[in-house]
Amino acid sequence: MERTASGVPMLTAFRLSEERAAARYLVARKEMVRLATRVASVRQLVVEQPLRADYRAVLRALEAAHSDAVRRTRLAYERWHGAQLRSDAHWTATSGKAA
Repeated sequence: MERTASGVPMLTAFRLSEERAAARYLVARKEMVRLATRVASVRQLVVEQPLRADYRAVLRALEAAHSDAVRRTRLAYERWHGAQLRSDAHWTATSGKAA
């Protein structure tokens, strides 16, 4: 069985990496949803009071933050997916052959 430099089995290290990537994705997604809710709320205020420049400024800032959160969420998902593929490939190359 292959082991990492610290003595942990490789499959365990891959699974741990996958779990950490999943946790980062969930944090990013939660932030994205939170910002989407705030954007919707402030957008409603802007619709109700279109002359309020401060509302429009806050809306622009929130939309930019939400756009960044969407990018972070996509990146976190891609990293999580990559970790899953690496873990599955390693399992298939080792344990999966015996099955």
